[in-house]
Amino acid sequence: MPPPTLALERPSTLDETVAILAGDVEARVLAGGQSLIPLLTLGFAAPDVVVSLDRCEGLGATTIAGNVAHIGAMVTTRHIELDTSLATRCPLLATAAGKVGSPHVRNFGTLVGNLCHADPGSDLIPAALCLDAEVEVRSTRGDRRVMIAELIEGPFITSLEADEMATAVRVPFLDRNWQHGYRKLTLRAGDLAVATAAVLLRPEGGRITDARVVVGGALRRARRISRLEAALAGVAITEAAGVAPAVNWIEDLADDLLPDTSTPRDYLQAMLPRFVAATVRDAVNPPPRRDR
Repeated sequence: MPPPTLALERPSTLDETVAILAGDVEARVLAGGQSLIPLLTLGFAAPDVVVSLDRCEGLGATTIAGNVAHIGAMVTTRHIELDTSLATRCPLLATAAGKVGSPHVRNFGTLVGNLCHADPGSDLIPAALCLDAEVEVRSTRGDRRVMIAELIEGPFITSLEADEMATAVRVPFLDRNWQHGYRKLTLRAGDLAVATAAVLLRPEGGRITDARVVVGGALRRARRISRLEAALAGVAITEAAGVAPAVNWIEDLADDLLPDTSTPRDYLQAMLPRFVAATVRDAVNPPPRRDR
């Protein structure tokens, strides 16, 4: 289908951008376009105006201050995948970025756009949730920050108001003792995920002192698995992979499993514990760290 005829705005400042969003027209923000353009082409989105950020100043940089990375709304997934400083301090995010779509998608798509699209099959939402990332939001009413857990409300639904735009993502760095694992299950290479799992483990003295486990893809929105996290705490690092299928945490997700006929619920319920166990195993035996 040909895309619909619509107005295009290309503001040069954030103030101009949020002023457009505060107007009486329905507007959608365009960053990398890898999510919005297909929606426009297929007729699933029909705003009055598209607000492109390609000329907007101050959105294309990644800055590191202390133990926090500040990633602008126009920073591409490919940049996050290849940025050595990010890969050193935040390997989970870099690993997840490398799993997104194809090189073409990563070269244009952005982290902020991916999070705000809220696709259940996102690779970056589970990683951002596992890392306690937060999104910086601006409108004519002022600025605020939103944790990823509060941003994503359901499939393609966020807590952003119509007059708000996400300007950046803040990702706190963990200490170097944390080990990560990330896995993605797809039907074909480059597809959106049927299931994702992001795991962070902090071992000390041969035992896990803290754990974070996020499951996504098969759910209405990615979720931390608190029951499994609690079960992993105190376990010998060498026995961690056996905990995931032994703890009956899958029942906690029953109401959130997507009713997708291509991936039946009984298959997901049988597969997810083993899938998460494999991801925990990856975290127990992480690849060599990329140094700066």
